[in-house]
Amino acid sequence: MTGPSSAAEEAAALFAAAQEWLRARSSGLSEDLRHGEHLATGSAECSVCPLCQAISAVRQVKPETVEHLLDAAASVVAALRSAIGPEAARTPDARRGVQHIDVREG
Repeated sequence: MTGPSSAAEEAAALFAAAQEWLRARSSGLSEDLRHGEHLATGSAECSVCPLCQAISAVRQVKPETVEHLLDAAASVVAALRSAIGPEAARTPDARRGVQHIDVREG
């Protein structure tokens, strides 16, 4: 068993998982949302559901636009992942050390 990870390492692992998830699901996502018969049917429930509202908006957008947005989201995740990757975890943090302060009475 390994010791606890730093927050930067945990965030990097989270972004890696999110990037992989986006990459795996982005290939046919726009077509699934566009043609899903059980999604955003226009019923009363769908008029107040934020997911159905988002799907309705996606259905009005060209598939190429959705693919570009998904690619952009994957790029943002990759950028965040590299920004807080292992290099960020190794940079010295000024807040980690103990600052010794001489206290004088008088």
